[in-house]
Amino acid sequence: MEFKSKVGPITAVVIAIATVTWMFAGGNGITVSQTEKKPNEDTVSSQAKESKLAYPVQAKTLITKTIEMHLPLSGKTLADETLQLINSYQGRIIKLPVEKGRFIKKGSSIVQIDTRTLKIQIEQAGLLVKQKQLELDGIRKLNAGNLTSKVNLAQAETDLASAKATEKALQVDLENANVTAPFSGILNTLNVQEGQVLAVGATIGTLVSVNPIKVSVNIPQNKIQLIKLGTQGNIRLESGYEAEGFVSYISTTANESSRTISVEMQVDNPDNAIPAGLTAAVDFILDQQRAHAFSPALLTLDDSGRTAIKTISIDNTVVVLPVEIIKSERDQVWVRGLPDNVNIITVGQGFVSAGDKIEAHYQN
Repeated sequence: MEFKSKVGPITAVVIAIATVTWMFAGGNGITVSQTEKKPNEDTVSSQAKESKLAYPVQAKTLITKTIEMHLPLSGKTLADETLQLINSYQGRIIKLPVEKGRFIKKGSSIVQIDTRTLKIQIEQAGLLVKQKQLELDGIRKLNAGNLTSKVNLAQAETDLASAKATEKALQVDLENANVTAPFSGILNTLNVQEGQVLAVGATIGTLVSVNPIKVSVNIPQNKIQLIKLGTQGNIRLESGYEAEGFVSYISTTANESSRTISVEMQVDNPDNAIPAGLTAAVDFILDQQRAHAFSPALLTLDDSGRTAIKTISIDNTVVVLPVEIIKSERDQVWVRGLPDNVNIITVGQGFVSAGDKIEAHYQN
């Protein structure tokens, strides 16, 4: 009886110890199992998060191309030379050899004034010069023999010089009585008529040369560095007439009001087909450049406010690169400042920013 009474408590203690041991072992097993599963859940969550941050976009690869640069501007045609003809000898017009609006060669007569009286005066002046020359020769002989004073010799020399001056002045008047063209051109205006008496200083008309003809263009100050002497330009008039010319003059001062610099081009005009004073569209042909072309809708601004484009880096992140527009066309712009080969975002660029991870789908 005594043994049985001791077995009961001992059994209870053993059972209790076994139970605690099992619970402890089982608890640690559960804990280990939970610890192993937690990293797998975090990995799945991280992958899902990264997948959500990779924005889907459409992209395109651009390759640089060589383009011919142009600078289109508006200008106007100018006469190569313009001269207002002024009368220098008073008299009556006896002949007008050339009609207004006609082409005239250099040296040809435009106005002839009556010179009959003038020619008689020139003849008299010539005879007077001969007379004074003989008087001077005689006084020199006398002066050599001390038969006359040096004062008389000086007076004779002065009289001869005066007679020669009068003759020369009359000969100049004879030249001025026949107004000739100092250069070849068009007699654009003629304000006199035959029989009219002209005073000295009276306006006769205007002589204009339009071959070659000049085309004047005002260049914006931020573009003048692109223009040099000899730069070619294509000219087109409203009439449809087309020609080409080359820059022959660049002003060294800017227009104070418009801040533009005037340049002039010379254009061959052998038939005088281009009149002065017309509006001309001028397309300057500049140096060739390497550039990329794409839709202007893809342009954006970077953090500094510069014109830029969103590109894709090698690790599929967004990179905003500044560009310079060098040419604009109807459906595309040409820019410089990008690598020769570059991937740009064409669809979805409005939803991504610099540094964003993207999933690019490239267009053919």
